[in-house]
Amino acid sequence: VYCVDGRLIGANTDGKGFLRALADDAGMNPAGKKFMLLGAGGAARAISVELALAGAAEITIVNRDEARGRELVALLAAHTKTRATYQAWVGNPAIPGDIDVLVNATSIGLYPDVDALPSLDYATIKPGLVVCDVIPNPPQTRFLDMAKARGALTLDGLGMLVYQGAIAFKLW
Repeated sequence: VYCVDGRLIGANTDGKGFLRALADDAGMNPAGKKFMLLGAGGAARAISVELALAGAAEITIVNRDEARGRELVALLAAHTKTRATYQAWVGNPAIPGDIDVLVNATSIGLYPDVDALPSLDYATIKPGLVVCDVIPNPPQTRFLDMAKARGALTLDGLGMLVYQGAIAFKLW
């Protein structure tokens, strides 16, 4: 939150930091791409909104809490042109073959619970898929290790953290 001409302005740098990491560290423009996001909390909300505003073709929100997942999908549908869908996070969901980017926007695997893994069908991660984790500690999560072993290009949460810090500093 910062002040401009006596008005308080709120800003969330999570989504913008993620977009910058995606562009600078993975060389990817989200326009026209299909994303699958795990989670529907604050980070997922910020990331999905920024992806939609940047022209993502489709965003699938996978979440255990149906109401929260559908609320995020409704937000995206009401305010962007991106096709957004909800998928219940039940069992070990498969990653559809047409997904370009898979994002873990949950705290699963965050220190100190570093052995935790999001429940997925890891055999459906295809070589070349971009797999991102927003967790900065540890930078190389088990989730990213599993994706890398399947031939995915991985992006850790440190880039997002650094870029959002730089954006916040500029705002300040």
